[in-house]
Amino acid sequence: MKVSAASVLTRKTLITRKFGTDAWRTLFRDVAVSNSSFRRPITDGTMIPLGQYLAFHDELVRRFYPDGTIALLELGAESARWALVEGPLKHFIQDTGIDSLVAAMPKLWQRYFAETESRSEVTLIDSGVEFHVHDLPTWHPYFEHFVIGYMREMLEIYCANPVAARPLTAGHGTEYGYLLATDPVLDSTPMNDPPRSRRAGASRAGNALTDRELEVIRLVGMGKTNGEIAVLLGISQKTVQHHVAHSYDKLGIYSRAGATLWLAERGLAG
Repeated sequence: MKVSAASVLTRKTLITRKFGTDAWRTLFRDVAVSNSSFRRPITDGTMIPLGQYLAFHDELVRRFYPDGTIALLELGAESARWALVEGPLKHFIQDTGIDSLVAAMPKLWQRYFAETESRSEVTLIDSGVEFHVHDLPTWHPYFEHFVIGYMREMLEIYCANPVAARPLTAGHGTEYGYLLATDPVLDSTPMNDPPRSRRAGASRAGNALTDRELEVIRLVGMGKTNGEIAVLLGISQKTVQHHVAHSYDKLGIYSRAGATLWLAERGLAG
């Protein structure tokens, strides 16, 4: 599988605008040290091998978007806003009717990903749009949370409706599905506010935390950054990120605020 470098050009604009040119240059140089694709000229027509692209994506997220799923959703939304309005895909949407927008979503998947059997499938229903992805080469937060943030924002750009992302078949497998809900009356729950049934299951899932994961989550609840936790525990930031992600998944939470609430409900905060 290969990923279109349009993604890299989008990140260049976002990082430069928010953090400055030097931040982008430093990131790019550090990624290029161990990923040869980033040493050659990269344009909108370049396709980057998946492994090297994900290495770039993970390093960018670690430095600039460290707050888990919510940050990935926002990065996806920021990317859609720039790519579709100002950037390389500003002419991609020719017809903003809902039928045309729905038809464009699978084409976006094909635009960004090549040499892959993976595909997206989109269905318009009364309460919004069902978005499903099939046959991923591997599960990665980029494929799910970033992509959902992007697709949700695409609808937000062209629709008057507020759009909520509601997981249908989310997980760590090779496929997932979401309802991008446009019905404001529907009792839909965004990803950062999981359904009550999921929260109820979380109290049972808490027993599955390892001692180290609980230690990390308690530090998260105290407001410590991943870097501070790494120093306190004598482990790498990447290991901290790994523990946080696994803990969130086990507990059914999606943010630091969720971790704080989970700890407080069990008398584990502080």
